[in-house]
Amino acid sequence: MTEIEGGITTPLGFKASGVHCGIKRNNLDLALIFSEFPAVAAGMFTTNKVKAAPVMVSQRKIRRGRARLVVINSGNANACTGKRGFENAVKMCDIAARELGISSEEVLVASTGVIGEQLPMDKVEEGIKMAVKSLSSQGSSQVAEAIITTDKKIKQLAVETDILGQGKKKVRIAGVAKGSGMIAPNLATMLCFITTDACIARDALKEALQRAVNSSFNQITVDGDMSTNDTVIILANGRAGNKRIKTWRKKPTLRVEDENFEKFCKSLDYICIYLAKSIVRDGEGATKVFEVKVEGAPFPQDARRIARKVACSNLVKTAIAGASPNWGRIMAALGAAHTKVKPEKIDILIDNVLVVKRGEPAGAPLSDLRERLSKDEISMLIRLNQGDCKATFWGCDLTEKYVRINKRYV
Repeated sequence: MTEIEGGITTPLGFKASGVHCGIKRNNLDLALIFSEFPAVAAGMFTTNKVKAAPVMVSQRKIRRGRARLVVINSGNANACTGKRGFENAVKMCDIAARELGISSEEVLVASTGVIGEQLPMDKVEEGIKMAVKSLSSQGSSQVAEAIITTDKKIKQLAVETDILGQGKKKVRIAGVAKGSGMIAPNLATMLCFITTDACIARDALKEALQRAVNSSFNQITVDGDMSTNDTVIILANGRAGNKRIKTWRKKPTLRVEDENFEKFCKSLDYICIYLAKSIVRDGEGATKVFEVKVEGAPFPQDARRIARKVACSNLVKTAIAGASPNWGRIMAALGAAHTKVKPEKIDILIDNVLVVKRGEPAGAPLSDLRERLSKDEISMLIRLNQGDCKATFWGCDLTEKYVRINKRYV
């Protein structure tokens, strides 16, 4: 697998566009991602009980396992907008389908922005028409710009896999994402769209996406708040012409994988982890990124709960913001994760410096720790010494700027 220049239109057979239609005062605010050929599709969405209209519409449609177009707007979440909001989300799909001459069932929709406001559908309709006319194989950057809200940077990546297609051309996968605040495990106020020219079975694509999301977007936190609009969608149109990637069950308890399935998963994981870490790095008001690794847990869920609890702790996040070597906050957070940890067995390292040994101070110089905690990227390793399971979470510090951004966000 190799990183290559480009974005969402880098895989064969994809076009995209981004336009300004007036949802936002300035800046691009509506985007299309289009497969010129039929594609299999998979998606994952917010687990919040309060779901935005576009989430409900796309969840219903993606059950078919097929899609060719995603319509995305920023500046308005179309969430908590009732029957009218749902109808508007459907209408966005219908308008785009009509303009492109495809079935509305092949169109998915996503929105991000302010909650509780109806979409200005006259502007949206005109924007969709403009975006259809602007579709291009060079439209990746326009999509990346059109979907952001409080993001400071665009987030996109393309890779070539080690899977060979027709003419020995390598299968490509590309992704674009947005997200900066309201980021918490189980997806967040983030959108992510992935394209690939791989020929892959629907069930295999769905499983690969679930794996990738669980090891990336579900392993990050900015502020611990879960959004109404979280969406991750992948389209695979098969234009690379590789032998179809699939998985199947030989027996009820024996699952067999195509030799290229793991290669595909590895590349998809790489893209999703890159985009997830980019979201954390771009967190609202963030100045530092930190990684929490938990090792030696008795069960996988214990490792994950502890890593999440530490990464989400406001006391840990503010300590990192102030470069405070207060490792007691880490111990307190992990102890509140509702797992059967044994404090007397725990070791903690901050940037490879042992600060806790068997649950007690290891005597690390505070001045050294302050210096290490002043860096832009910080690592924490928590060794529970109670098993073989592990997990990793990524988070960012919590600063006064986060409060300033969100107290005025309307």
